[in-house]
Amino acid sequence: MGKNQKAIKVLQRLFDAGYGTEKEIVNMTMDEMLALPGVNVADLCIISELQKSIKANKVISYLSGKTEATEETKGADYGGTT
Repeated sequence: MGKNQKAIKVLQRLFDAGYGTEKEIVNMTMDEMLALPGVNVADLCIISELQKSIKANKVISYLSGKTEATEETKGADYGGTT
């Protein structure tokens, strides 16, 4: 199962648990995340990434698995050698 499918399943679990808006998801505490039934470490990572995407207004990009080229290459010009 691809990353975006897992994210959509976690998002549905958040909806089922009563977190239905961007604000509610962004404001979730770790205790609230851990209280979700059947939550695992992978789910916590997905929720964290979802929160970051919401804050950056990039939810669709996150769910589709596509990012802008500037995000993918932002570390390439760091100044170090490869």
